[in-house]
Amino acid sequence: MTVSCDDQSNKKKLEHLQGYWSIDTVEKPDGSEKEFPFTNHMDFFNVEGTSGTKSRVSPTYDGRFISYGDAVKFVWVNDENQLVLKFADGENSYSQTLKKATEDELILIHEDGTIYNYKSYDPDAQ
Repeated sequence: MTVSCDDQSNKKKLEHLQGYWSIDTVEKPDGSEKEFPFTNHMDFFNVEGTSGTKSRVSPTYDGRFISYGDAVKFVWVNDENQLVLKFADGENSYSQTLKKATEDELILIHEDGTIYNYKSYDPDAQ
């Protein structure tokens, strides 16, 4: 398992992963899709080196955030030139492939085939 990230596009993906993301749509392996036109919950990704955390948060009226539950820790690995986030949440562990990460869009593919499409959080759009 390699934990270096030599590919420039993967470095950019990690840079863009950092921050607040709202789920836009979820596509299940059976082809069904669910849209989330408005939600006040989002995921906050914090990346430090080869590890990080994912927290579920909601914005408050004063510009701060409320966290729901404990942050889930992850490590990222470069697996055959794909960035894979390996999460450990107590007894539960799973992985998600970081398919795309730009300033505006994030796509994560869960190991079960579920595709999570995120949009960046814009506090002025709320």
